[in-house]
Amino acid sequence: MVTCASCGLQHTDGPVCSLCKQHFDFSCAGITEGGYRKLGDRKNSWRCPKCKSGLSPSPVSPSPLTDQLDRIQAQLNDVVLQLAPLASLVEDVKMIKCDLKDLKESHELVQEALNNFSVTLQALETRVTKVENIARDVPTLQAEIAKLHHELEDRDQWARANNIEIRGIPQKKNENLYEIAHKIGVICNAPIKKEEINYIARIPTRIPNIEKPIIIAFNNRYTKEELVASSRRNKQHLNLSGLGFSTAGDFYIHDHLTLRNKNLLSKAKKLAKEKNFKYIWVKHCKIMARKSDTSPIFFIKGEKDLLKIT
Repeated sequence: MVTCASCGLQHTDGPVCSLCKQHFDFSCAGITEGGYRKLGDRKNSWRCPKCKSGLSPSPVSPSPLTDQLDRIQAQLNDVVLQLAPLASLVEDVKMIKCDLKDLKESHELVQEALNNFSVTLQALETRVTKVENIARDVPTLQAEIAKLHHELEDRDQWARANNIEIRGIPQKKNENLYEIAHKIGVICNAPIKKEEINYIARIPTRIPNIEKPIIIAFNNRYTKEELVASSRRNKQHLNLSGLGFSTAGDFYIHDHLTLRNKNLLSKAKKLAKEKNFKYIWVKHCKIMARKSDTSPIFFIKGEKDLLKIT
């Protein structure tokens, strides 16, 4: 018997995440027992919803790309330490040069000392040259780190391209997420078949006191895009009563964005409200903006693009 890392219940069989190495029962894993058996050798690379979504840190060994980032970061830390004494080191060299000039004009007995100072000066100048060479590499290293972070973010968002995130649906004990998905498809006029779903699960959220959102990963991106478009056309019908809940309220269907893109979207919407921007929306997991009906559309890919909202 093992304990499910999600619900805490004991079970005899279920998948094990290849990243966090935790056990899950089939319900919490978002996969049927039959579907898991069909994975074959791919069981060894199966990931739980938390690890697959990227919202939960993984205790496993970092990827080669992360190792590369760590090595570059270590180099930068070393550069910072070496650059710290650079200013005083240059001043010391200047002072030593002046002292050497005075000593050469004085007594012959200090000649040996002058030779020693010359050796010291040469060593110091060599160190300064090395530090200056390292300093010239800093912008390149910083650009490389930024590029790697951007590539990681793009890969993370690309992995969610077939996913939707549904918020606002209360969680019930022993709920059937496939049944909820089917009802949502009916409401949106975009029927959802069970075989079109890769996995479906609730995921943790960092926002306190709200229901865990439901993530649906489709096998086909066109199915996902059609559902998102239909939900926008029928957003007036996206209420809990249509799902059989007695409580009033609406639920919302969005593209499954990474945490970085969610924060970027939140900032963009806040700025748009302040600057009287009419449109901020997400399409194909990309944040788009438009000031008015006749204004050009532009993408918001990073913090710098927020400056365009004026």
